[in-house]
Amino acid sequence: MNLNSIKNKKSLKIITLLVASLLIAAASAQVYSYMYIQGSATITTAELSWELGTTAPTGTTVNGYTVENLNFSIPENTFKNYTDCLHLVNNDGSDHDFDLSTAVTAGNTSKFTTFDLVVYDPDTNMGLDRLSVIGEESTASSLTITALDTLAIRFEIDPLTNETDGYLAFTVQLIYE
Repeated sequence: MNLNSIKNKKSLKIITLLVASLLIAAASAQVYSYMYIQGSATITTAELSWELGTTAPTGTTVNGYTVENLNFSIPENTFKNYTDCLHLVNNDGSDHDFDLSTAVTAGNTSKFTTFDLVVYDPDTNMGLDRLSVIGEESTASSLTITALDTLAIRFEIDPLTNETDGYLAFTVQLIYE
């Protein structure tokens, strides 16, 4: 065999492979269209916020959207009313609808005859809704806080008569528009 003919055959194979590769690449090429978003983010004062009331238990704190260390100590045989425990403050110029729900996360609900959370207007002392913290799936729906207004949260707690020990952990979730 002639060396030139071997080189030509190899060249032809390589050219054929290159052409085939180009055809495959062209056939599988995708067309892209582009869309864009232009925007910005501004940090503002929270629309709703928690504030401690005058009867919040010692050690209670507000950390962002969360009230922490809300630890009640109830003497036996004593009904305790934390009248001005927390405030829900509307910081903007719009009304907001909100829902509240409670859930027991640990402890024994049978140690209490009453463990209620009451949402009320501190100016008129009118109650808007009452939730039983020890009740199953206690919720309050479609409540409204008007623009630049403040609502108060009261806790009413009554242990069973002659109950000397008892523990209850709970959560309250507020969802607003």
